Amino acid sequence: MTSFTFYGITEDRPSTRWQALFDTVWPAYRAWYLSEGDWARPDLATAEAKLREHMPELVPTWERLVELTGNDETAARMLTLWNPPRFLPGCSQVAMSSPEPALLRNYDYGLELFEQVHASTRYGTRRVIGTSDCLWGLLDGLNEDGLAVSLAFGGRPGDGDGFAAPLVVRFLLEVAGDVPEALRRLETVPVSMYYNLTMVDATGRTVTAYVGPGMAPEIIEDPVATNHRGRHPDYPDHARRFRSVERQELLTEALEDGRGVEEMAEAMLAPGVWSGDYDNAFGTLYTAVYRPLRGEVEYRWHSRSWTRSLNSPEEMIVVTLDDDSTEPVDLSDSGTASSNAGTAGSAHSGGGTRFTAADAHADPGVEAVAELIASAREAINGLAHSPDPAAFTALISLSSEVGEALGTSARLLAEHNSWARVAELADVSRQAAWQRWR
Repeated sequence: MTSFTFYGITEDRPSTRWQALFDTVWPAYRAWYLSEGDWARPDLATAEAKLREHMPELVPTWERLVELTGNDETAARMLTLWNPPRFLPGCSQVAMSSPEPALLRNYDYGLELFEQVHASTRYGTRRVIGTSDCLWGLLDGLNEDGLAVSLAFGGRPGDGDGFAAPLVVRFLLEVAGDVPEALRRLETVPVSMYYNLTMVDATGRTVTAYVGPGMAPEIIEDPVATNHRGRHPDYPDHARRFRSVERQELLTEALEDGRGVEEMAEAMLAPGVWSGDYDNAFGTLYTAVYRPLRGEVEYRWHSRSWTRSLNSPEEMIVVTLDDDSTEPVDLSDSGTASSNAGTAGSAHSGGGTRFTAADAHADPGVEAVAELIASAREAINGLAHSPDPAAFTALISLSSEVGEALGTSARLLAEHNSWARVAELADVSRQAAWQRWR
């Protein structure tokens, strides 16, 4: 059994409570944010400009957060959540219209990647409650008008210019009172990766918006969403590894059977939908049941539940997770995974590959690799000591290519060996290797 503490924090405007959270988790978030190198992230001027352009309502809060960090430039960049590193949680989502409006979701991820905070805030004109991520984003949440939104990875790899989905969820809950308004506002916000955003409002309107970089939101009139687009996965290998279609079908069947909110919550925690594969960052950390008409969310586990409302005082609980998985996910073939922003207790290691003499003795084929390494180092050193501007441009290009090559090599190694072997060679945890190179 694995236990963790879930904190319920209430603070209308960012102040000492948020600052304490930042002081605790910032080393982890900083390591995650810079895991691909400082150059891979946008400069502050660009990131701030994008926030002001697309989500101006959040700018005063962002400015206050930056002030609380001591005007740390890296923190300021990260907190815009413009073009962040990739993070791809699993998750299952169901939006219900009757017998009352409700949004149910399983958050499937690794515990060490979970912030473990329920936040109650009034950053703008609306009170917003939800599960915190990226220090001020939300994995799921509800506002006082009765709009509830949650996110799930959409199953398509890759990323592009845009904001991290948790900040988009925060934005929608801050500025929209119902589903139609949320969809209108969503059209103005670029999203950095592919996600399913499932919504319900106090009138019972339900919808899923499939979003991603460089595309307009695709509105899907489907109350059930897992980790693929619509009903037919564009990337069936990913869907198969995470049983995305099977989870969607089980929840659709339960919904079509006319189950109420309580029965649907039980279905979310039942075998086939619930996952105990925490070692591979695909364990159900909580089931959340949002009830817009009541203004509350109930977090559920097999052993207990915890209800937070728009008016709940601060408190915390200790949660015990079941760690037996009914359907272990095999992630050893071609290596896909989730990755996230960091947690209150651990940092994401960037890590780098190492080559040692012991490896050469263990594998005769490594001698050829050593020769390639020597040649590559000689070429890079030659470029580094050339005054020709073309040499500098070439090094910038190569740095990007090396990053892509590391991912290709890691996935190939995992396919023929294991992610544990990748982690061993990179001198990082298996989770860190998996989330970086997936």
